[in-house]
Amino acid sequence: MTICAVYIGDLQDPSFKWEGGDWNDNVPRALSDMFPPTDGHYNACYHEWSEESGFEPKQTDFGGWVVRVSKAQLLSYVEYCYKSEPSTMNSLRTFIDSLDEAKQYALVATEF
Repeated sequence: MTICAVYIGDLQDPSFKWEGGDWNDNVPRALSDMFPPTDGHYNACYHEWSEESGFEPKQTDFGGWVVRVSKAQLLSYVEYCYKSEPSTMNSLRTFIDSLDEAKQYALVATEF
């Protein structure tokens, strides 16, 4: 059974390589907990949001995709994927609100 997860990652993670990684666990380390599942396939919402928002997720691992995003874009993702689950949205928004406005983050989708 495939397990899918989405989380906010650290683009400054020294073990992560945007280019030239070995595709063996080459995803940024997690800054957040894994996001709770949405209706349907866990990563479907990630890929739908990315496409509709004009992002092209970069596959950096056999089962890992990364999008570089701002704090505002993270909030857009949460609104898009969790609009029907206000309690989930509130807890994710609280975490995202604590992030630095000036930094970029990794929105990571993994399958393992």
